[in-house]
Amino acid sequence: MDSTRRTILRGLAAAPLAAAAGGLFVPSAAHAAPGGFALAMRLSPSQYHRNWSAAADTLRHRMEPADLVRDVLRQPERAGGPVGDWRDGAGKGAEPTRFDYGFSWDPDTKDPHGKLDGKTAQWYPQGISTSVDGYGGTVGGRKVVAVSWYGYENYENRGARISFIDVTGDPKRPRYQHVLLVEPSQLQGSDTATFNPVIMHAGGVAWVGNFLYVANLPGLLAPFKQGGVSAFDLARMVKVKGEDKRKAFGYDYILPLHHLYENQGGSTLRHSQLSLDRTRRNQPHSLVVSEFLEGRRGRVVRWNLSPAGYLTDGQSDENWMSESYVQGAVAVGDDAYYAANVRGRKGPEDARARAPKAGRLWLHQGRNGRPEKSGVLAIGPEDLSYDAGRLWCLAEHPGLRRVYRIRLRR
Repeated sequence: MDSTRRTILRGLAAAPLAAAAGGLFVPSAAHAAPGGFALAMRLSPSQYHRNWSAAADTLRHRMEPADLVRDVLRQPERAGGPVGDWRDGAGKGAEPTRFDYGFSWDPDTKDPHGKLDGKTAQWYPQGISTSVDGYGGTVGGRKVVAVSWYGYENYENRGARISFIDVTGDPKRPRYQHVLLVEPSQLQGSDTATFNPVIMHAGGVAWVGNFLYVANLPGLLAPFKQGGVSAFDLARMVKVKGEDKRKAFGYDYILPLHHLYENQGGSTLRHSQLSLDRTRRNQPHSLVVSEFLEGRRGRVVRWNLSPAGYLTDGQSDENWMSESYVQGAVAVGDDAYYAANVRGRKGPEDARARAPKAGRLWLHQGRNGRPEKSGVLAIGPEDLSYDAGRLWCLAEHPGLRRVYRIRLRR
């Protein structure tokens, strides 16, 4: 949904702070090769603040540590429902090709802002990943789906959130809980810490162990103005109460920022979507970023990951061209799949028009030449995530929102 944003990628800021320990690369050493893309790590908003990880630890000492399975998913407040009629009112929709499983958002329970997840125009779902990405299967014995949302217009100052959905129980009513993404903040020399909402687009998500990587377009506030990829730490999640809960807009749990990567070396890549690739034999896992561009093909770029979940050196390992209006991309072996809008109809402005056509799935065999049509998707398709011969996707428009899975051709 990045075409609806009013902020665009402009002159890049100076190189961020460097880190040179624990498998982290030194950003100042990252220089993009011709035709490549470089990312530099940032661990703190400025020299006057402690690292985000240290600030998050200070928060955990003051608040109640929270575990994803034992706490967040122990008694989720919300439950999904059936997918309903895929034709969607005007009759221009269609059941996704090789549809396998899906659900809609809770039709009854309002969020802390008094809004229904399936109908709100203040929050838009964008990214999707699963515990298959994060751990190769389950977490704490549960299959979990993670969906990113960003606040829109008068809710932009409320930041971004993640929905954690437990799909191991009743498949017709999967339980889920929202968690607010935050930036922990602690001044150097201070023994107290606070947090602020993360003002970012949250256009895609990739689950990598205890890190949730979120792709974000340029934001309004530092340190998210440049856009890039931000990592939030599940090991430092906390439960909030009292004044802290009011500061968290009524959410019970907050997930703190740990580190982020920013464009470096003059790169103009738009980090529109994000996925994880675990499918390359004898190759490291990697993050795959794709661009949404209107009327022209976007770029898809890969960065390798270390076993600890950090980028190995910030240098892109591979890049290729996708299609126009792409909202999500995954690499699967030697191939790639793209979720795209038809005619680029998307975003809050088009929600009233109900984005009249079904989305499109593209298959890019070998990633040479041009992609080929491989099927239809629900109206308003967004990010993709790979899951053992299947793809997860989601639809973003109010009143038409679903999370679903499709089978790939054999």
